[in-house]
Amino acid sequence: MKSILVVMPLWGLLGNSVHAQISSIGARAREAASQAPPPEKGTREAPSARINPVYESHAWIALGPPPPRLYKINDLLTIIVRHQRSFQIEADLKSNQKWDLRSELEEFLKFTDGGVGAAAFRRGKPNVDYTWNNKLDKKGDTSREDRLTTRITARVLDVKPNGLLVIEGRGRIKHDEEVSTISITGTCRKDDVTPDNTILSTQVADLEIAIDNEGAMRSVSQRGWVPKLIDWLKPF
Repeated sequence: MKSILVVMPLWGLLGNSVHAQISSIGARAREAASQAPPPEKGTREAPSARINPVYESHAWIALGPPPPRLYKINDLLTIIVRHQRSFQIEADLKSNQKWDLRSELEEFLKFTDGGVGAAAFRRGKPNVDYTWNNKLDKKGDTSREDRLTTRITARVLDVKPNGLLVIEGRGRIKHDEEVSTISITGTCRKDDVTPDNTILSTQVADLEIAIDNEGAMRSVSQRGWVPKLIDWLKPF
C-alpha cells in the first residue's frame, strides 16, 4: 500500500511535465510559422526542358539555355507587319424572263329595274393581249492587291496563365495633309518573340489590323453619295 501511494504522485508529476514540454514546443512552432514569410506562389507555366542534363553538367564548353524571359503588363515588343492580300473576282449573270398574257371577257353583269342581268357587248368583247420580255446580262470583274509593310511597337495588355501575351499597338503618321492611323491587336506566344524583342505579324493569333486614312488622297479615292445610293437601290 505504501509503495502504491508513492508511485502514483510520481507518475502524475511526469505526465504534467511531458504535457508542458509538448505544449511549449507546439507554441514555439506556431510562433515560428506566424513569423515566417508566406510561401511564394509558383508560376503555372511548365519549366523549360533541358537538352542534355549530363552534357550540360560536366562539359566545359557546354552552355545551358538562357532563362525564359518573363513578360509583365505594359512591357513593349515590336511587331513586324508583312501583310499581303490579293484577290480577283469574276461574275457573269444572264437572265431571261418572258410573260405572255391573253384574256377575253365573255359576259359582264348589268343592273336593270328588276335586278341584275347579263350585258351584251355592242362593240365587241373586251380583251387583253400583253407580252413582256425581259433580258438581263451582267458581267463584273474585280481585281485588287494590297500590301502593308511596317513596324509598330505594341504594349502587353495581359499575360495569360499559359504564357500567351495579349498585345496592342497603335501608331499615327502625318505627312503634309495626309494622316494615317494604324492599330494592331492580337495574341502571341512569348516563345515566338525573338531575342531582339520582335515578332512577325504572321505569328500573332486573332490578328486585327485597322488602317484609317484622312486627307486629299482619301477624298479622291472615295465614292460620292450618289453612286452609293444607286448601288444601294439597284434600279436596273
